[in-house]
Amino acid sequence: MPITLLTSDIIQFQNALTFSSKLIEYEKSLSDEYIKGTIFTDYIKNLEERHSSELINLEKSQTSEITSRLSSIMQTLSDKELHYSEEIRQLKSEYEQQIKTLKKEKQKLEDDTTATKTDIEGKFEKEIKILRTHLSNKEAEFQIASKNDTLIREQCHKESEKMIKIIEAKHTQTIEALRESYEMSMKLKDESVEQREARISLRENEFEKKQLRNANSSLKGQDGENSFNEIVELKTKWKLTDTSKIAHNCDFSSNIHNTSVLFEVKKYGDTVGSSQTTKFLRDMKEHPEVQVGIFISNQSGIANKENPISIEWINNSQCAVYIQRFNNLDIDATLALLDDLIKTVGMYNKLISSNDLESKQHELQTGIEKARVYIERYITSSSELIRSVTNDKKRHLQMVEQTYSSTLSSLKSQGDMIRTALEIMTGEYIEDTNVDESLVAEISDLKKPMKKKK
Repeated sequence: MPITLLTSDIIQFQNALTFSSKLIEYEKSLSDEYIKGTIFTDYIKNLEERHSSELINLEKSQTSEITSRLSSIMQTLSDKELHYSEEIRQLKSEYEQQIKTLKKEKQKLEDDTTATKTDIEGKFEKEIKILRTHLSNKEAEFQIASKNDTLIREQCHKESEKMIKIIEAKHTQTIEALRESYEMSMKLKDESVEQREARISLRENEFEKKQLRNANSSLKGQDGENSFNEIVELKTKWKLTDTSKIAHNCDFSSNIHNTSVLFEVKKYGDTVGSSQTTKFLRDMKEHPEVQVGIFISNQSGIANKENPISIEWINNSQCAVYIQRFNNLDIDATLALLDDLIKTVGMYNKLISSNDLESKQHELQTGIEKARVYIERYITSSSELIRSVTNDKKRHLQMVEQTYSSTLSSLKSQGDMIRTALEIMTGEYIEDTNVDESLVAEISDLKKPMKKKK
């Protein structure tokens, strides 16, 4: 059997069978070799035309597919080229602006130095003129009083020495005052730098400790629980009992205003999942004697909770409270709200346990629904106020730090001017065209915009 038949597909094999059957039929009916050759030629010609048509179609489809892919790739390259050129243009504009700012600051410093030099030279010239005037007067007196030559000379010498001592004393006082001012400014600057380095070192140590503890999920949870317990002990009279080692008892329990309360505290970096709230609701259901359950997330949000503080009534008489991002809220106001809420729930449960429940149930339910609207409004308004106060605090701290940096820069500039003035007066001044890199760094820091935190 030919290899081409073994490697052909089904359609080709069917065509071969059809062709063979036709050959057998023609061979039975025809004996003329010329007719056989003509029929074979026509059939082969049809096959070649059909295969050439298929090849052309396949070539067109492949060409169109490659063209579409190349066009998408060219479009992507064009978009990236535009994006990179825009970034380069922005960076170039920023660097040119910074260079202009540095040139302006340099020109300002040069102008201040020139003005200071001019003032000092003017003062010296005035004193020299006064001294020359005195000397010329003495010389005139010496010429007039030629008879008392020796006396006049001695008198002129004494007066000259006196004037020179006065001028030297003035110059010495001025130099000492400038030197003391410069030393004082440098001392203040060194002290401020040392204080800042100490604060930075302290913050780095605290950050490293937090990072080490945050790397361990159990330590992270203990930190959150301990932090909440310390805040409660500091700001309230609640007595919390650690129940984190007891199964299905949350993290803390307490009896506040004769009301049983359970606390669940989370310190997650990401949103607390619904599985944790489901466990919390399960613990509440297993303890029907507990009237209030409080679920607190110190740093992150809680799944399916929109408001910073949410209140739900579960299991007919239990109150569930969810607090998101507890550390970002006004802690005093939040704890006061919880204290009032626990007191209200206790009073409500006492009314439920009384004999007049059936007569007052509808009235209490209506009152709760009305009060809930105002409580939610209060929570929303308080949260907005807390965010506003927090943002104002951060902005004020940034302003203070910026003012502090500006003051340090001014003190350094004044110190440089004083040092230059001293060098000019002592003849040690050498004009330097290089720019002080530290001064440039401080100026660029001052020109940077303040970062907005989310």
